[in-house]
Amino acid sequence: MKSIKSSWLSIFVSILIAGTHVATPGVVAQERHFTLEEVTPGSDAFYRLLPETPRVAGVTHEGVLLWGDEGVMLQGIKGEAVPYLSPSDLKAITSEGGVGGVAFRDNGRLAIQSSGNRVTVVDRVAKEVVARYELPSVGSDYRLSPMGDYLVVLTDYKIRVLTSEGESIEIAEDASLDIVYGQPAHREEFGISDGVFFSPSGDKFAFYRIDQSQVTPYPIVHVGDPIAQHAPIKYPMAGQASQAVTVGICDVRSGEVYYLKSGLPTDRYFTNIAWSPEGDFIYVDEVLRSQKETNLVKYEVATGAPVATLVTERNEKYIEPSTPNDFVPRGKGNFLRVSRVDGFNHLYLYSAEGRLLRQLTSGSWEIKRYLGMDVNGLYAYFLSNKDHTIGQDLYRVALRDGQLTRLTGGDGWYDAFLSDGAEMAFVSFSNKETPSKTFLYSLGKKIKQRQLSEASDPLSDFARPVVELGELRAASGDLLHYKLTRPAELEPGKRYPVIVYVYGGPHSQLVTDSWRSLQLTWDTYMAGEEGYIVFTLDNRGTSNRGMAFESATHRQLGKVEMEDQMVGVEYLKSLPYVDAERIGVYGWSFGGFMATNLMLSHPETFKVGVAGGPVMNWAYYEIMYGERYMETPASNPEGYRASCLVDRAGDLQGRLLLIHGAVDPVVVWQHSLMFVKASVKARTYPDYMVYPEHEHNVIGNDRVHLHHVITRYFNDFLR
Repeated sequence: MKSIKSSWLSIFVSILIAGTHVATPGVVAQERHFTLEEVTPGSDAFYRLLPETPRVAGVTHEGVLLWGDEGVMLQGIKGEAVPYLSPSDLKAITSEGGVGGVAFRDNGRLAIQSSGNRVTVVDRVAKEVVARYELPSVGSDYRLSPMGDYLVVLTDYKIRVLTSEGESIEIAEDASLDIVYGQPAHREEFGISDGVFFSPSGDKFAFYRIDQSQVTPYPIVHVGDPIAQHAPIKYPMAGQASQAVTVGICDVRSGEVYYLKSGLPTDRYFTNIAWSPEGDFIYVDEVLRSQKETNLVKYEVATGAPVATLVTERNEKYIEPSTPNDFVPRGKGNFLRVSRVDGFNHLYLYSAEGRLLRQLTSGSWEIKRYLGMDVNGLYAYFLSNKDHTIGQDLYRVALRDGQLTRLTGGDGWYDAFLSDGAEMAFVSFSNKETPSKTFLYSLGKKIKQRQLSEASDPLSDFARPVVELGELRAASGDLLHYKLTRPAELEPGKRYPVIVYVYGGPHSQLVTDSWRSLQLTWDTYMAGEEGYIVFTLDNRGTSNRGMAFESATHRQLGKVEMEDQMVGVEYLKSLPYVDAERIGVYGWSFGGFMATNLMLSHPETFKVGVAGGPVMNWAYYEIMYGERYMETPASNPEGYRASCLVDRAGDLQGRLLLIHGAVDPVVVWQHSLMFVKASVKARTYPDYMVYPEHEHNVIGNDRVHLHHVITRYFNDFLR
């Protein structure tokens, strides 16, 4: 997080790139053919083939802010776009040229310009500079207060507050690798993406203090210098000592720092931090380390003392609260809570005392992302797959009676961002046939809509494969969605090799009705240019299908997922154009675990595999994720033994390429090295590729190299 957390520009660019999906109808081969560079995120060629969409700088109660040649323009629901912030206006105010790196706050009133190591806050309406801040270095990690009157700088494990008056407040002289301030706690599980939480007025902020002194340092080695540099991290493994986290409060005006009196045990998880509208209380979901129970605790800000436990939720497998409470405007402390207590992610209205007033949504579908409430507390907005399991739509529900309205229509993938008071929404859309459309919605009592753009197909002159979306049924009776990508023209009588691309783990959904793949576009190249069938199936254990579907894998990771993947394989074998003797598998991370597992468990089926960043022993994976799905090695020894692929290295028969980033802090390099060591002892022969200085994913232009390596491996041994 190298920029302002609420920067609309960075948010929209990332969403519009990530939220589209390669699934285009079959087109007769034309003159242009894909290169690996063109299908690989990270290369310049890839980004040149994205559909053209508006450059969005933010959404206000008046409309959407769009970048243009004349600076930032405001487009309302009616009429033409009007000037909002011109380069000359910004230069006149700040004595700095350009509008690049500008974000907006306070419904567009504040403009924040980042340039080098300087952050400048401008009152756009008054046309004056509110504050200027000098960062310790270019690229410093910082958070700007809601009104721009101070800056929280995160560096060297500590917090430093820079005020608009030029004062500096330093929190935590004991900061070190052992004691970390202001960073996301619990290794960013439970939806945690930040470690600083501002009060509504901005006069205070809460922060995480992470004591990981009991966690053994884990060695990470950087090899760029003549003498390699040791840069250890704290990596708590399943069943071992965890982080001890507390929540602190900084009163910026007085400089006072104190902590919530959360008591013992210290190794539970603190998430969903939310301030009351008046800033006098803080609410925290406190999850037991077993992750079978959470307690929503209300704390008094002035003293840090707990006031009450408002809500307790339990599940015999696990519970994962990931959305902070949202308080009803003028609602006397009533709040909305997203919860899976009935088996699906739904919305509940509670009184200030924690009494359930009503369940607002229900059914066999999931709220995928809660977006917020309008300023009058009449409606709550969210994204859901209610009407299209492999898509998503924008919905609203009335707090008074639970009346639900689907605001977007037509099967596909909608994404939405709301103004602060939910008066306006910027909405993007794509589906299997549509590269991109964008809309502006006015969200009053009567919904008004304006289409902003419709992108032409940037791949119209390419020879493209056929993409099919379909359903299969698991042994459990559950529907499983799949995506099959094949050459546009099949030669009569010819049988084609198959690559099963797999992930299969929690927090994933690869099969979606959207234009570009959420995960990769390499399948387009392999089917269109190299003549493979590429097949992806979302097995039980993946997301957005309810608790029963997701938790079927509990305590036995790899078992149910593999059963469902084999349902997909049997379907592939039934197709007349599939060569059942040439089936391979490729996956990364959890998918690397799955690819290796499938190779070891079904050598009669899978001849070639590629496993990137693979988990090979869940006992060597992190506590927060691993114990949620597998519990501890002591309480589930059988499950850990059954899923340990290191112990099964002797079962390898086909060709398996292992790939790992040498400084991976997520699935540490040790996993694949342990498998190689076991393979040497067992006299089996995997192949190996390492990417020095890359973490869990190979990113940037080096990803093109990765795709060349993987493609060559399948061509050498499967085609």
